[in-house]
Amino acid sequence: MSRILVVDDDVDISELIKTKLNAEGHQVFVINTGEGAFEYAKQVKPDICILDIMLPGVTGYQICRRFRKDPELYRMAVLILTALGEEPEILHGLEQGADDYLVKPFKLDRLMDKIASLGALLATIDTRNRVTNLPGTDAIKREINHQLARGNAIATVYVDMVGFKPFCAARGPEGQRQALEFTSKLLVSLTRDMGIYECFLAHMGGEHFVVLLKLEDHERFTSSLIQTFDQRVRELYTRQELDQGYIVAKDRQGKDVRCPLMALSIGVAHTQYRQFKSAKKMFEVLAQVRQKAQPTSGKSVAFVDRRRSDR
Repeated sequence: MSRILVVDDDVDISELIKTKLNAEGHQVFVINTGEGAFEYAKQVKPDICILDIMLPGVTGYQICRRFRKDPELYRMAVLILTALGEEPEILHGLEQGADDYLVKPFKLDRLMDKIASLGALLATIDTRNRVTNLPGTDAIKREINHQLARGNAIATVYVDMVGFKPFCAARGPEGQRQALEFTSKLLVSLTRDMGIYECFLAHMGGEHFVVLLKLEDHERFTSSLIQTFDQRVRELYTRQELDQGYIVAKDRQGKDVRCPLMALSIGVAHTQYRQFKSAKKMFEVLAQVRQKAQPTSGKSVAFVDRRRSDR
């Protein structure tokens, strides 16, 4: 069960929520004013905060932004309550770092569904891939949203291992494990060796990795990643494969086909020219730039989005 903080100036609603959550086994804390809500959260350290937007003195938006800037409360899930229910207000709340929303008036069963979903989200972002030991999609998207809510200048580097599937077809499950471990360890060691400690690495599944960096670090990181990967990936191949420049794998019809050696396709989206509002928008741009990063002759390549427009 979860520790849950309720911030709502409506005493009747907050007590009703507390009673229901207590009955479900949660530990509940209530404060009926926006003033002091941040300090109270620091004291009780909840897993989830149910935060009303319309509060006297200080808005829920302001409190949410403070949550996302605090290292002790950064991970906490936030559910905003709004009586407005209009899309601009809801989107604005999510852009401040909230994880979900609920429109007043609401049924308690609906609230419980939201709490369960947030609990599942927190569990998911703590889950790590059993091979790479890196967090997954939910974790990286939530981290991007929080960084954007804090107004940080960031760059998201999307890394695809081109040639991964043929390598797995030729080497089998052990080859798949070997390739994933190779790339994940390379990403981790590279950030450490370069002194890039303010970063977040994730494995999106399969051949897809994402590295979230400070804006100022992405160019040197990407350049070093390309050089290091292209040199060290040769360790995964035989001398014959390196000399001929390809491996032989079976296609879907069971026929032998020649496949290029693995290389990286890297797409970069950053906040230097665009004011991204969410991870979703950033990944839309990444989907575009990744198409432009196509390795040739076994050489990794990166494409950085430099267009100027708001998202």
